[in-house]
Amino acid sequence: MISIQKQILLLSDFHFKEFSDYLLNTNADLPHKLVTTIRHAKTPHESDELCKQTYGDSQEKTKKKFLQLTHHTFKLSGFLSRNYPNYLKHNLQTIEELLSKGEKQKANDIAEWLSDVAEKIEDYTTLIEVTKFFAQQCFITESKDANKYHKKVKEYIELEQIKNSIYLYLRENLFFKGKENISKAQANKDLAFFNQYTKHESNSINILARFGKYYELSFLSHPDFFRQETIKELDDLERDFLNSAHVCFHYLDDMYFKILGLRLQLDVNNNNTESMLQEVKKMNGISSFLKFWKSYINIPEIFSFSVQASHYLSSYAFIFRDDYHKTLPSDIKENIQFLKQKLESELAKNIWDDGEYIIKLINLKCFYSAILLTGDTTDKNKSVKILEDTLVSYQQIPFQKFLDGMFVALIMGYFSLGQYDKVISTYKRYKKITSDQIVVKENDLTIDAYYFTSQYLTNQRKQYTEKLKATYENSNDFEHVRLLIAELISYYKIPVKL
Repeated sequence: MISIQKQILLLSDFHFKEFSDYLLNTNADLPHKLVTTIRHAKTPHESDELCKQTYGDSQEKTKKKFLQLTHHTFKLSGFLSRNYPNYLKHNLQTIEELLSKGEKQKANDIAEWLSDVAEKIEDYTTLIEVTKFFAQQCFITESKDANKYHKKVKEYIELEQIKNSIYLYLRENLFFKGKENISKAQANKDLAFFNQYTKHESNSINILARFGKYYELSFLSHPDFFRQETIKELDDLERDFLNSAHVCFHYLDDMYFKILGLRLQLDVNNNNTESMLQEVKKMNGISSFLKFWKSYINIPEIFSFSVQASHYLSSYAFIFRDDYHKTLPSDIKENIQFLKQKLESELAKNIWDDGEYIIKLINLKCFYSAILLTGDTTDKNKSVKILEDTLVSYQQIPFQKFLDGMFVALIMGYFSLGQYDKVISTYKRYKKITSDQIVVKENDLTIDAYYFTSQYLTNQRKQYTEKLKATYENSNDFEHVRLLIAELISYYKIPVKL
């Protein structure tokens, strides 16, 4: 029997339906036909018969296509490995039930299939248990192979221990609040730990170790992370993951999204807008692939939301123009609408009430409000209301480092609605709340630009034209701010020479 047959016959009804529906929903028609044929056959088909039922004949040329199809379909089972990495384990109970009924041959057939498929997907915990069964059966039947199986159990335990040790290392040494405690010597020790496994023969182990290495370099903003070679190495890591998408990692670990998150982080730091948008598009396309994210917050995805919101609001910032929507490129409109829907879907999750994710919730509300600013008057009013409510509702929460970004969006909203008095009063609130503790200089300069423009439009005083010009001159390092000021001066015909 070929591996795909064993795998499909080992699936529970639930897992088969999940996989079958996934193939249908992704238009994988031939893989769907193959797995359905395997599943509903009364007895396992020979390879040639399967080929004939799938393609209509079993000639040599067709057999090559069939072989490619079986490999491709097995790779597509990554859907199961990533969503349900324990999908084989119910077969251990089935083996026990069959033996209790005296059906030893059926039990051994399932055990053999289980061992073969578990080996291919690197499900070491299942391999440990099924190999223990083989070892104990050999002992009972006085076979000399018992020791061979016990040695295999030892190998699988060691592989699972290595995988767990990498997870443990990531959790113990690399956590958000511990960055400042990692010395250069510790960093070198950490990298040496990961490096010993980056060429391991186990795909899941070497992928996990390579991720750990680059996660640490990114986490520490290490100079090595920003080398040109890192781009190729992360691309190789992504390629190798996709080629081995059927292998198992720990449940709830979205390895692919984390790899894409590293690549996105690199693009953002390198100011590579084109590559950044390609990476974001890729992340958007696969974000709903893993079903467990319905119950949790996807941190790399939130990072991608922040990158997108920041990019669209910086690059297409002139929301105050009457012809804004006419000049907005159609593909950008589609991207913004997609992001708006994604954020709405995220905010609609029933996971926010327990208070565990308050800072993340504030972040998402800010991104959503920013994207709403690119909409019509109704959206803009909704945006400023969300921001005002957020500032009031969570004023006891320490989110000082987000304040300047929130006030940028709030002031942009009021300005684009023509509520200049609100811009002025909000500016004063901003200065009072932040006490000049600026987190992001670009945000502060943007707020100044809108404030001085609002003051001029309100009272026509010359002092504000001078301050607007001074803001422009202080923005040498921030091209988006300079473009904004130039646009404000041009659009509202403010007498300032730049």
